[in-house]
Amino acid sequence: MKLLVLTLNQFFPRVRQLPDQGLRLEMSDTVKMIPEEDGAQDAPKEMAGEMTERAEPVSKIRRVKKIKKPKEIIQEVEEGAPWNTIEEAFLRRRSIRKFKKKQVPAHVIRRILEVGRFAPSQGNCQPWKFVVVRDREMIAEMEEFCTEMCRKITGALDYTVHEKGTFARWRTRTFLKLFAKWRPNDMHPVPFGAVKLIAEDRFKVFHSPPTLIIPLMDSRGIGHPEIDLGVVGTNIVMAAQSHGLGTCWVGLASFLNDSKEWRERLGAEDPYVIMEAISVGYPLGRPMQNLASRELHETLWIEDGKKEIVV
Repeated sequence: MKLLVLTLNQFFPRVRQLPDQGLRLEMSDTVKMIPEEDGAQDAPKEMAGEMTERAEPVSKIRRVKKIKKPKEIIQEVEEGAPWNTIEEAFLRRRSIRKFKKKQVPAHVIRRILEVGRFAPSQGNCQPWKFVVVRDREMIAEMEEFCTEMCRKITGALDYTVHEKGTFARWRTRTFLKLFAKWRPNDMHPVPFGAVKLIAEDRFKVFHSPPTLIIPLMDSRGIGHPEIDLGVVGTNIVMAAQSHGLGTCWVGLASFLNDSKEWRERLGAEDPYVIMEAISVGYPLGRPMQNLASRELHETLWIEDGKKEIVV
């Protein structure tokens, strides 16, 4: 299997404004593509070849058609007005865990990555690079590795498997409490419950998607690069939503960091870290036809020297 590197500028170069010359295109970032097993038939000829470093700079700048400016930048919205198209897309988006076997065209994935690349980041540092896995066998191997990690964690921390009053139950529960103090977010009942279900083969890690996007975090990023990664991920899932695709954030993909082999295979070597993965594919059924429900949260509203709680 070949690991291929896509130079994103070959398809969607970064756009910048030049005086009196319209929009121009310039060199951009690198994306690592792991194609489907059939040889990546959707991939263009430029993708062929062994894994290489970042492409050599190209000085030639191609002219493109100007983007039409919107007629109105500021639109007045009356109270109680219907949701607009963008708002409604966010409200209808939900995590998809059942995908069709149909593969997503490669050019659609590249469009999604380009929207992700334009995500805001602290100091415009852009502390990320993308890995795209479209090989089903490789995704299955990743699934098995993460599942085995869940089994190991459950075996070490799940005290409920031992009978009450036994030393084994007391020991395991004590270890769990200590571990929870060290990593409270990871030991929350929601992720730990998912880990237990996966260990029992009752739940999947990646949910068998045809395409997996892994935004790697550059740990050298300024400020809080993990927040920047969340923003770029939001751009990716919403761009996918606009094409009728379903997505699911997969936090347990971070288990892959514990394997030197997987870090090498995915190009996640220092300073890059696997924080999340995003499963992408065509959803089964029509899960996005209704608005998703969410719990209401109180908001502290400060205006004109006054504070009030609004919901």
